[in-house]
Amino acid sequence: MRFPFTFMGFMALGLGLWVLVYLAGHELEPGSRGIAILAVVLLWGFAAYVLIRRVRRGPQH
Repeated sequence: MRFPFTFMGFMALGLGLWVLVYLAGHELEPGSRGIAILAVVLLWGFAAYVLIRRVRRGPQH
């Protein structure tokens, strides 16, 4: 069975967006806000890697 990396990429995009929407609606302490922003950067970085790799190499790689 192939691991569903494309699905994981789309989920990472969605989770990153969800965290940003949460940040926009809530006031957090600076440390918590920094951790949340770091999570968004990591999620979107992973999503970009997975989805760009999928587009360049095709569905079998």
